[in-house]
Amino acid sequence: MKKKPPLTFEQATTKAASYDGHKEKLRRLLERASYKSERHYESLLASWESFQTFFRMIRAWMSGKYRGPANSVLMMIAAVIYFLSSFDLIPDAIPVFGLLDDAGVICLVARRNLTAISNFRKWEAGNSV
Repeated sequence: MKKKPPLTFEQATTKAASYDGHKEKLRRLLERASYKSERHYESLLASWESFQTFFRMIRAWMSGKYRGPANSVLMMIAAVIYFLSSFDLIPDAIPVFGLLDDAGVICLVARRNLTAISNFRKWEAGNSV
């Protein structure tokens, strides 16, 4: 039996492009990721706020209400895909350590997109009325 290789972030990024223009598929992805993140809140504590911002930004972008940089949104979608994969660099089945790589990817994507996230938060604050 052939073993399936673990998902890399590069593969998740390639897969993220397939969600562009597929709102329902993307909505389901976000729904699953939101559910899983709620279940693993303690493991994601350091990256929790960034991940929740990813969800809000992707949803606003998907609905057409916010026009952020597409490459930033695709990186965020890739982080969500990576998070949902139970077989990545450190499989999620490994207690305590299983979500460390996921949290690391979320932090990396947040750091690489600080300006886009900051601009989104400003937009969000101005549109919360």
